[in-house]
Amino acid sequence: MINDGVRVMFIPTGGFGWVIGDRPVAESGASECVLTLPVATPADVDQMITQARKAGATVITTPGRQPWGYAGVFADPDGHVWMVSVQS
Repeated sequence: MINDGVRVMFIPTGGFGWVIGDRPVAESGASECVLTLPVATPADVDQMITQARKAGATVITTPGRQPWGYAGVFADPDGHVWMVSVQS
């Protein structure tokens, strides 16, 4: 274990699209990276996604229930992809 705040999610080939939307996927042999911000409640996810949008981010996935929790995804103005999530 690295520390309590680090989470690693392995996603099967072809399963990453729901996170990154219509953004290009890295070529074979390259790594994909999503920065994840864990929060306490679904309302916190909604608030952070709204705040990111107001700051110039592009919302990729609107906040909503996923099989593993509640999450939303945005790309910051520099193109970095962020997931805000509550694990259930």
